[in-house]
Amino acid sequence: MSSQDVTIAIAVGDSALRAEVLAAAAATSAHVTTVEDPRDFPRHLPKASVVIADKLTAALVAKHSVAPVFFVVADPGPIDYEAALKCRSAEAFIVPAESKQLLSALADQVRPREQSGGSFALAVVGAAGGVGTSTFAYALAVEAGAGLLVDAALYSGGLDLLAGIEEEPGARWPDLAAGSGAVNATDLHRAVPRHGNLGVLAASRSAHAQVATLKPARREAIFQAAALHPQGAVFDAAPGDIPQVCEHVIIVCAAEVRSAAACAQLVGELRAQQMACSVVVRHRQWSGLESEDIANIVHCDPIAEIPTVRGLTKAVETDGLRSIPRPLRAAAQRVIDEVLT
Repeated sequence: MSSQDVTIAIAVGDSALRAEVLAAAAATSAHVTTVEDPRDFPRHLPKASVVIADKLTAALVAKHSVAPVFFVVADPGPIDYEAALKCRSAEAFIVPAESKQLLSALADQVRPREQSGGSFALAVVGAAGGVGTSTFAYALAVEAGAGLLVDAALYSGGLDLLAGIEEEPGARWPDLAAGSGAVNATDLHRAVPRHGNLGVLAASRSAHAQVATLKPARREAIFQAAALHPQGAVFDAAPGDIPQVCEHVIIVCAAEVRSAAACAQLVGELRAQQMACSVVVRHRQWSGLESEDIANIVHCDPIAEIPTVRGLTKAVETDGLRSIPRPLRAAAQRVIDEVLT
């Protein structure tokens, strides 16, 4: 991974201090993100390689960051060490007096990652029902060499069924309800059933209400852990409940008018939230639209197409998707080429 793939998140509440910190961070070759609104902390901070905070944001940063934190205070100081400890700061700096020292510390955080592997967090959602969202999410995870595939939809039939590993031992969502605090990505991968190296965190199936209910904070902590897996993660999600840790959303849109209309609305909402998204066209038994038509409707050029794959539904129903058909693999690879490279 190059240093440009490393993200420095500036979560500094004081606007004047934020500008000084931005000037120092910009001198590195890393990507710099300024997160001014605390409501955006859950979406940006878990993906950052290093976070910079001040006394106004220290408490919130501690809740959402798993990366090293640098604490800053404006000239002439002094450093509020109580606030620095609150955000588990690795180092503290008086800025701009110690801007050079801050830059040096940031550079040390950037350099070690240049030789390490990259991670990613992609969400796959459907613009309509029955477009094969879960199937494509699984194909994308396999082709991308992801470490984890996560069932992020509350009411799911189970990705372990799709992968043909429903008999494999390992934790499903209800098994992870207990516990609190941060979750380790490696431990999560080790706990869930696997298809090859791909760990699959799936929903469980029961005709009764689940006894173990996941609290939102616990669910978010698990999402954050998955997103930090060194080999990346793919989330099979619902359009209205996309995990905030995802950095890019893949929308599977049927080549049909109603699906395209729903896709247009979803693209607009994601762009308003400054969430990157791409469209993949799915041709079912009959397609009323071409990719060019969909591009005009949703104002987003599709990056891949999934043709009708004969026998796919039967294969999934009878034995799971143990072998991914070539057309599906090709579409997944085009997404990888466009989004991850």
